[in-house]
Amino acid sequence: MLVQDVMQIKLYTVTPNTTLPEALRLTTQRGIRHLPVLDGDRLVGILSDRDLKRAMASPATSLEAHELNYLLDRLRVEEIMTRTVITVSRLAPLEEAACLMVQEKIGALPVTDEGRLIGLVTETDVLRLFVRAMGAGEPSSRLDVTLDNRPHALAEAVQAIDAAGADISSIMTLVGDDGSKQMILRVRTINPIPVVWALEAHRFSARQAWRR
Repeated sequence: MLVQDVMQIKLYTVTPNTTLPEALRLTTQRGIRHLPVLDGDRLVGILSDRDLKRAMASPATSLEAHELNYLLDRLRVEEIMTRTVITVSRLAPLEEAACLMVQEKIGALPVTDEGRLIGLVTETDVLRLFVRAMGAGEPSSRLDVTLDNRPHALAEAVQAIDAAGADISSIMTLVGDDGSKQMILRVRTINPIPVVWALEAHRFSARQAWRR
């Protein structure tokens, strides 16, 4: 899946001259955490809720409350925004965007096309897709299956599940730090015991995740 498949295209933006109260009001009313900053049609920065909180927690403690409020009311976005903006292409694989957010410790990536802002992808968008990919929210059971290093282990495990009459709703494989491989899957049944038995009959270790 690509960035363009999950990115937000209805964007709320501000300009460098937007005041702090105006930006704060926009994030509160719209329930958003990131505001791209545009100078004309050029992306010049991004304003996050972290930037806003940092600005509100001013170290100027020697000022009276009304003096501090006076200064904050006149503080402009260009004075508190993040100027070094990391962007991503709409055609980038979503996992690359997710890796970039993890590496850079940021919660959102503006999506640009030939320098023009066309969207925004956030950590919430990535998590929402992860939930969908894992099949959460539908009647199913999750199993964690340890795959050994024998040839075609994944295919054999899937065949065992199919032979048990279970329908796989989602499947994912992970490699641990020690090189071990694990299959995480959901089957469309609230009683996965026959699937567990079938896997164990093929020498796979299967664990049912706790479920409310």
